Amino acid sequence: MRIGLVRHFKVICPHKRMMTSDEFIEWSEKYEVSKVLKNKVNMYGVNWDICYVSDLPRAVTTAKEVYGGNLILSNLLREVWNAPFIKTKKIRLPFELWHIGGRLAWFLKLKSQPETRADTRRRIREFVNDIDWSKDNVLIVFHGFMIYNFQKELRRRGFKGTKLRMVRNGVLYEYVR
Repeated sequence: MRIGLVRHFKVICPHKRMMTSDEFIEWSEKYEVSKVLKNKVNMYGVNWDICYVSDLPRAVTTAKEVYGGNLILSNLLREVWNAPFIKTKKIRLPFELWHIGGRLAWFLKLKSQPETRADTRRRIREFVNDIDWSKDNVLIVFHGFMIYNFQKELRRRGFKGTKLRMVRNGVLYEYVR
């Protein structure tokens, strides 16, 4: 069995270099509905039997470009929300620090994050259990941080594939069992 993971195309959503926590939240909400920059994805000639996709617009747009059949949308594949790790009213921090700080807060199980690591793992396991395992080639289109965590579950279930650290937009990653 082969599972292909594709991160959505690059999102067109410029940001300020420095921002407050409220400005980061505002940017994050805008990012959720922004358009993507389409590109060609090398699917390596695989004929995918089924395609699951996050129900967020950037993933759906990407899936329609890389898969010609019916899409199965799932909210279980949504990206882990990256909330500000601290509240700031006037103090501005670098954009990158908001991202890294939020993910670190998630990893450290801080209350600032609306979803815990256990919640994320539970969502991934629930989705993997719902996959139609009668299909030989399963394509899944979703989000970078989810893919990073998803690959770990695939390995736990005996799949072999690239051990990802950075997940690139619009790139197919294959896992085989």
